[in-house]
Amino acid sequence: MRKIFAFFIGILISTNIFAHAPLLSVDDNSDGTIYIEGGFSNGASAEGVEIIIVKDKPYNGPEETFKGKEIIFKGSLGKDNSLTIPKPASEKYEIYFNAGEGHVASKKGPLLSADEQVKWEKAITEYDFGSWKEAMTEK
Repeated sequence: MRKIFAFFIGILISTNIFAHAPLLSVDDNSDGTIYIEGGFSNGASAEGVEIIIVKDKPYNGPEETFKGKEIIFKGSLGKDNSLTIPKPASEKYEIYFNAGEGHVASKKGPLLSADEQVKWEKAITEYDFGSWKEAMTEK
């Protein structure tokens, strides 16, 4: 009986340990923008969780970095746990869902195609990047 009880306690503990894993989805809208959605495996809201976009190459310069790579955008998820943003002009980039130590997930971002260029240019004029516009558009 004690073995059965210990088995069920072990299952409950292991379930609670992994019940808050970060989840990240990045979809190419094929119009010069990407749709980013984040959450947690236990269904908890990800509203306000930080989204960081970095160039996908090591960097050792004066600009702000995350995991040794140059940050080109910082934002946060909205009430619906998502964010739609123009694609970075960078050839290779990664998107991070940063909910704190042990709660970070990442995905490589889809590239901007030549067919999307006109729609992308419109999207970057309409989107409020804050101070990140130059880094995202490489201008």
